[in-house]
Amino acid sequence: MTERPSAPPPPNRRRAPSPSAAPPGRAAPARGPKPEPAAAAPAPPRNERVRATIPPNESPAPPATSVSVRPPRPPKAGSPREARPARPLSRHLRALQLFAGAAVVIVASTAVAWGARRYIVSSPRFAVRTVLVDGVQRRSAEQVASSGGIEVGKNIFTLDLELASASISTDPWIEKATVTRKLPSTVHVSVVEREAQALVAIGGDLYLATRDGELFKELAEDDPVDLPIVTGITGEQVARDRVGVVIAVRRLLDVVEDMTRAGIARRYPIQELHIERDGSVVVTIGKEGIALHLGQPPYRDKVGQASRVLTELAQRKASASVIFLDNDAHPERVVVRMK
Repeated sequence: MTERPSAPPPPNRRRAPSPSAAPPGRAAPARGPKPEPAAAAPAPPRNERVRATIPPNESPAPPATSVSVRPPRPPKAGSPREARPARPLSRHLRALQLFAGAAVVIVASTAVAWGARRYIVSSPRFAVRTVLVDGVQRRSAEQVASSGGIEVGKNIFTLDLELASASISTDPWIEKATVTRKLPSTVHVSVVEREAQALVAIGGDLYLATRDGELFKELAEDDPVDLPIVTGITGEQVARDRVGVVIAVRRLLDVVEDMTRAGIARRYPIQELHIERDGSVVVTIGKEGIALHLGQPPYRDKVGQASRVLTELAQRKASASVIFLDNDAHPERVVVRMK
């Protein structure tokens, strides 16, 4: 057979090095005549970076999209670089710090409060200059202020308001007292006085009674005496049943109010209200001393009937000594005893 000549290699194409080619800088094993030794490339300087040579027709490789970072290795025991962990504060040390801080705050607050109190109790700005008292008739403003320990020139903050009110209320004529401050130098006292509606004879003594039947004080020299007198109550009754006595006096004062509303008290002033042993009531009215026997309650209708009888007697110009209105079985029957 005739051998065909091999085709010539394509132009401008580099031949790949054979696998047996030795790396640069080393001589290939001799298989024939030794080639000329290549000149060694100069070594790059130590401190310079070596950049890979990129062929002009090829683009550079893309950067890495992920980088793996290895955690640093823990230093060996006994190494000087080993960081010693900070020791946590003990529980007792923390408590001591908190206690010390709280103590500082308390001491500072106490000092500020003490200084403020010292100022307000010693400053002349807060001295009492004006005392206003209202609601008094039986007592003067000076008497009320004196009984409450209120003095002009005294520091307004040293005045105990509750104690002053209680002291003023010890006066039997004063039912209630309210003391207030009006800074910087005014004290206001509001008083509610008791009003006497009757005199109550118990034993040989006379006592003043309010509209509610409360016996609040014994009659004194400067007390009013132009009041109806309640009689027939004993000291034993007061000691045994004080509440019952108060109710009885209140019921008698209801009779007085009914007689005032009916016009009897205006024409015939009420002199005495007497309670019999059986609880029946006899009212003495007018200068003539007419006795109205009202018997047992209720009394409002009986008072109206007494008003009609007295009007008719006045029209006849007759004078009666006793009018009996105590027939509960026949209330329409009225017996009049003439003088």
